[in-house]
Amino acid sequence: MKVTCHVIKDMLPLYSENMLSEDSCKMVEEHIEQCQNCKNDLNDMRTFNEVPVNRDVSPLLKIKSTLRKKKIQTVILSVLFSMIFFIVAFAFLTEPEYIPYNERSVTINEIGNGSVLAQFDDSINGYDIDKYLTDDGYVYHVTTWTNIWNRNIKKSHINNTLLNPNGENVTSVYYYNAGVSEDVLIFGQEIEPDGGVITLPRLNLSYYVIIAAGLAIVSGLVMLINRRNKTVFTFSLKLFFLPVAYLIAHLLIKGFTSTSYAAIRDFYLILLIVMPLYSAFILMWHLTSNYKNNKTLL
Repeated sequence: MKVTCHVIKDMLPLYSENMLSEDSCKMVEEHIEQCQNCKNDLNDMRTFNEVPVNRDVSPLLKIKSTLRKKKIQTVILSVLFSMIFFIVAFAFLTEPEYIPYNERSVTINEIGNGSVLAQFDDSINGYDIDKYLTDDGYVYHVTTWTNIWNRNIKKSHINNTLLNPNGENVTSVYYYNAGVSEDVLIFGQEIEPDGGVITLPRLNLSYYVIIAAGLAIVSGLVMLINRRNKTVFTFSLKLFFLPVAYLIAHLLIKGFTSTSYAAIRDFYLILLIVMPLYSAFILMWHLTSNYKNNKTLL
């Protein structure tokens, strides 16, 4: 019986894999000796056409570099926010808690040769002393404070201090109660016999808040006007981040209050937060921009 090409072609895959019986193999071989078309089909099956492999690894290296960069940026961002957290925690723990005047908190004594000594109670962890010159001599304003850190964690006490180590003439020493009431005269003569003396908090931080808010508004307007100009927009955005970082840092340290009896301390703490916070803003902006660019490419 003559076998058709259709039957042989159905058997060729099995034949090429040596999966036919001996009789079937013999039948296929006899046919392909007579049929060139089937023989060509068999040769095609036996020919292994290797699929070309793209050996260019540069895209993979680029992906690896991008992932490594993102990982580093994420670590840096975590470090920056950790720094902010620890600074805020330190500010909270060391925030001065001003102590209202009592006779035990501080005593002023003249010890000879015109020297005036301030002696503090053991419960006092810190003090502030301001002085200014009058026609009769120097007037001193003293206050004392404690804080959570010194009271509960690092228990420490302050030493007595000499108010006039250079022999200044001490006219008066007042104890100010940090906005609670009028200053209390604890040594010397009253400089305002017709009225009380009140030590007011510093307003420096208020001015800085106003400047920062103004700069944020101006840079924000510049961004809005030049949103199509990439160079100007980028510059104004980076400038915008700076006052915003200051305002947030002020909020973290002082809340919604802008007056302070420890303005220098508070200002330095605010600056310590501004630096990592501003860096975090810039880094987050870069991460967001890269994400948007990659999403656009996809």
